[in-house]
Amino acid sequence: KHGLNKALAQMPIVSFPVNFGQEGKRSIGIRTMITNDFMTGDIALPGRDLPIDVIHEMVTEILEDSSIARVVYDLTSKPPGTTEWE
Repeated sequence: KHGLNKALAQMPIVSFPVNFGQEGKRSIGIRTMITNDFMTGDIALPGRDLPIDVIHEMVTEILEDSSIARVVYDLTSKPPGTTEWE
């Protein structure tokens, strides 16, 4: 839709049990990776590698689910992080 499939290598979307004070809800973490070999990788930075309007669209659609408290954007590169979410 946005033509980012050639720029981004991976985009894990992870549900984690932090409700930010909203009983019974969970949060969503997004980590966009740019890598050629998955041995190392950089984050697709908002506004540089990933258009802000795309992030807003993702967040808006995710928050339509009433069980989601918050959406966070993970800026951890590899290393020290993994391309997945641990």
